[in-house]
Amino acid sequence: MNKIIFYDEETNDEVLFEIIDSTIFNGNKYLLVADKDEQATILKETIDKNDNLIYSLIENEEEFQQISLILMESDEYDIEFG
Repeated sequence: MNKIIFYDEETNDEVLFEIIDSTIFNGNKYLLVADKDEQATILKETIDKNDNLIYSLIENEEEFQQISLILMESDEYDIEFG
C-alpha cells in the first residue's frame, strides 16, 4: 500500500497515512486514508501554484458526504462514520 505524510499546520504534527482508496469527483481527486490507529479520513488532493501536491481535509460537509457515499460503494472495505 502507498503511504503519505500529512502535515497539520495547526498542530505542527506529521501524520503517516496509508492510502486505502481514491476517487475522482468533479475533476478533483480524493484519497481515503487511515492512520496507525486505523482512524480513516478523506483528503482532497490539489496542486499549488508551484505544482506541489497538497492534501487537505474536506471542510465542506456536503462535499464530504458526496465523496463518502462514493467511497462506501466499494466491497473491499467497510467505512463507519462517527
